[in-house]
Amino acid sequence: MDYKDMVTTTKKSIRLFGFVSIMILLCLTLPAASGDETSEEKIRTLFEDAIAAMGGDAYMDVRDIVSEGQYFVFNNRGESSGLIKFADYTKLPDKSRFELGNRKNEMEVTIFNLEKDEGWIIEGELEAKDASESDMKSFRAAADHSIENIMRFRWKDPKNKLFYLGAGDGADVTRDVVRLISPENDEVIVYFDRISKLPVKVETQQINARGIRVRIVDEYSQWHKIQGVLTPMRIDSFTNGRRSSQMFFLKLSYNNNLRDDLFSKPASKTRKR
Repeated sequence: MDYKDMVTTTKKSIRLFGFVSIMILLCLTLPAASGDETSEEKIRTLFEDAIAAMGGDAYMDVRDIVSEGQYFVFNNRGESSGLIKFADYTKLPDKSRFELGNRKNEMEVTIFNLEKDEGWIIEGELEAKDASESDMKSFRAAADHSIENIMRFRWKDPKNKLFYLGAGDGADVTRDVVRLISPENDEVIVYFDRISKLPVKVETQQINARGIRVRIVDEYSQWHKIQGVLTPMRIDSFTNGRRSSQMFFLKLSYNNNLRDDLFSKPASKTRKR
């Protein structure tokens, strides 16, 4: 074989190797089609095993949650706000009241009732103001991205598409990953620990106040059994890879028969003269 033939053969080999490499990469990176029965069975097993690990019927029978704890916010330099007390009242799947603050006269209260498409925000001793369209959009996203609603309702909703992505990357290599996409093209990625079977991480994307798309990751840890339900007592949140907040739950209870007026517009405050 002369030099010219060797060069031609080498070029063909490179082209063939490149083509094969691309096909291998595509096979490894593309999610399985939603019509793939094996993929669907894998997804169903992941969710059903996670629900069983969290308490099975006890987990699915939860109707409301009341919690208290400590909240920390971090700025872009990683500096903490210091301890802020919080109280949260949630009535699944679409009602929430979140109270944040160390003093009553400085407390910020956020209320939403998505069943009635209503929401209010109270800052300190000011009167409650109606939530803006942007606020309501954020409320809906919070409900859709809640691990409580994903595990109990959203994964079974036939309107949503589910894709099994295989194992995660890096530190997530021991976790199975599932992508959920809504009809509105909103995407949620859930990471399941292969040993505990628990949903230990949720990844979403949101548009911030400046109109920039950001990556939000919530990590769940310090699991404790409460009323038969295995519950994460710590949530670490990250925005574009940077820690943005931490929540530590000190008290939590299920099925408290919460009244609907907790999620209604607060009465007008009486001001002293």
